[in-house]
Amino acid sequence: MKKTRFLFVLVILTFAASFGYAQGKYGKDSAECIKNLLFYKDYMKQNNLDEAAPLWRAAFRLCPPGVRQTLYVDGQRLYKFLIEKNKNDAQIKNSMIDSLVMMYDLRSGYFPKYAIIAQTDKAKDMVNYIGDNDKKVLEILEGVIKMAGNTTEPSILALTMQRACSMYAKKTVTAEKVMDLYSLITPIIEGEIRANYPEAAQVKKDIDLLFASSGIASCENIVVMFGPKFKENPNDKELVYRIVRLLSDAECFKEELFVSSVEALHKLDPSFKSAYYLYRLYSSKDDNQNAMKLLQEAIDSPESNDTEDADMLIDMATYYFKKMDSPGKAAEAARLAAQKSPSVVGKSNLILGTIWANQKCGGNEIETRAKFWVAVDYLIKARNADSSLTEEVNRLIGTYSQYFPLQEEAFMYDIMNGSSYTVNCGGMSATTTVRTRK
Repeated sequence: MKKTRFLFVLVILTFAASFGYAQGKYGKDSAECIKNLLFYKDYMKQNNLDEAAPLWRAAFRLCPPGVRQTLYVDGQRLYKFLIEKNKNDAQIKNSMIDSLVMMYDLRSGYFPKYAIIAQTDKAKDMVNYIGDNDKKVLEILEGVIKMAGNTTEPSILALTMQRACSMYAKKTVTAEKVMDLYSLITPIIEGEIRANYPEAAQVKKDIDLLFASSGIASCENIVVMFGPKFKENPNDKELVYRIVRLLSDAECFKEELFVSSVEALHKLDPSFKSAYYLYRLYSSKDDNQNAMKLLQEAIDSPESNDTEDADMLIDMATYYFKKMDSPGKAAEAARLAAQKSPSVVGKSNLILGTIWANQKCGGNEIETRAKFWVAVDYLIKARNADSSLTEEVNRLIGTYSQYFPLQEEAFMYDIMNGSSYTVNCGGMSATTTVRTRK
């Protein structure tokens, strides 16, 4: 086998030399470079990494820098193998980790087109290999975000937030540092949700949960940290937007800083986002007319996409139902939200189910309770569309099912289990299925 391989390499080298290919790309030791490239690659194809390692090292030493990207990609694989092999020897293991980092950095330098991929992979490996070095890991993760910007892989954004919050709990970073990272990460992940990145929506939920549970996002903290900055730079659009976002996410709507920063943002950069934040401001003051006016302005803006419009329509439906006692308008907004984006179908049906359950219906024992059949229909749709609503939906179904008519009551009106039934109540109409209690 080895003899056959040697003859094959000899033929390749002779061919390369005869056509002048051996010089230049492969350096002055081109024959040795090519030989070791071919030999180590052959062993790697056989998954014989022990035999491949010394030949790879020879190729790395003899071949010109940047000869081919696979030299560094294979180096990554070999060093991960050697890290695992020497996991019980801290000195050797750490040396191999340093070499692995070098592979990623060399690959990024010589092949900048693939730098983001290389640095993303490096960050994930460093989380695994030097996870106890918080400062270094966070620095690497931040480096990836700085390089990749709006195309940062969602998992990197989640890892960054996770690390920062963990460090805050250990008191090794400040609350301001975590807030700055949250303000940096949030627009990126929101953009990826709009672009339908896989798992972006779930990552956004994870990031928000990490931030909310960290204890950092208190109204007092935000006001203390950003109040003076706002006074110094009230026309700094980026700063103002960050303050508005932090206060809004923490639901600090009654803070004077929120009022000032939202109004400043709408003057500096009128947009659907500033209109939305003004809606939040007016809603916190129970100024229903202006709240709905600004929310509709945000929805009507050509800047917002269907997913954003759907989320805002869910807000509108909730507001009409809970604050303005307008179930018809609430139902209309909820249905329109579901038409705008499948991401809110579950929430839309949950709202519609709740609206139906709270309708005031006149009539006999069946007519007054038939609304609960419709409510449960919508709740089942909500659960099927969004598993995160399962617990709340099951609780409501349990509650509303208690109000289904008794079997004997339905029988008195010649209505049987499983039959179709049309409900008209409060200007709303729906066809449902009869369900009774024994």
